[in-house]
Amino acid sequence: MKCPKCGNEMIVGALGPSYKGSIFWARDEYFKEKVANFFTEGDAIKNGGIHIPVRSGVIDNRTPAWACEDCKFVLIDCN
Repeated sequence: MKCPKCGNEMIVGALGPSYKGSIFWARDEYFKEKVANFFTEGDAIKNGGIHIPVRSGVIDNRTPAWACEDCKFVLIDCN
C-alpha cells in the first residue's frame, strides 16, 4: 500500500499496548514469534517497531492523527 502522505510503500503491522501513556507498532511477524505476555515496547523497537506516544494534552500537545471515517484508516504522526 502506498502512503498517502509520501507515496512510499507501507508495511502491514499491528498496534501493541505499552505502559506510561503509549502504544507501539510492530510488523506482524513480531507478534507471531512472541507469546502475548512477552510483548514489550522496548523489544519491539529493537526489532524495528515504532514508539507511538499518547500525550494527554495537559502539559504537552496531543499526538496528531488523521482518520477516514468511511474506511477507518488511521495515520499517526509518531514524531
